[in-house]
Amino acid sequence: MEKQLLEDVLVKDERSKSQHHHRPTIPHTQMHRFLRRILEMAQDVVVVVLMVMLLAITVQALWQLGHMIFYESTPYPTLLSHIVFVLILAELYRTLIFYLREHRVSVALIVEVAIVSTVQDVMLKSAHEFDLHRILGVALLLLVLGGLLALERYFGRLGGASDTSAY
Repeated sequence: MEKQLLEDVLVKDERSKSQHHHRPTIPHTQMHRFLRRILEMAQDVVVVVLMVMLLAITVQALWQLGHMIFYESTPYPTLLSHIVFVLILAELYRTLIFYLREHRVSVALIVEVAIVSTVQDVMLKSAHEFDLHRILGVALLLLVLGGLLALERYFGRLGGASDTSAY
């Protein structure tokens, strides 16, 4: 008799578990998922618009660079600075591609852009003026940024992740 009661309780428990397991999802939770997807899509649209604008700026910068090379007698430091500017734009584009793919910002790519931007600033401004404090500050900044990049690459290899690939 007791055995029968125990079996009846177990069967009822199984039925109640199966009923709770197949409970329909709560509409409130579905609404959160829907809103999250909509907001993520809106953010992707913003990033794509930024990419199109960045591409337009890059084409304009290339056009100006070609004009400076072929039609004007622009000094070489200015030309080199403009070339580095185009490289910065390409790195920013690569950063946005990475963001669209991974939905996160790559620290390594941002640090690379910061290093190249700093070098461009040095090429443009510090070539003509010599200020010891400015040069020491820029050297320290480049040392810190280079150290951050080296650490990120070292720990990225240990973890097996390649953070800088945009493809």
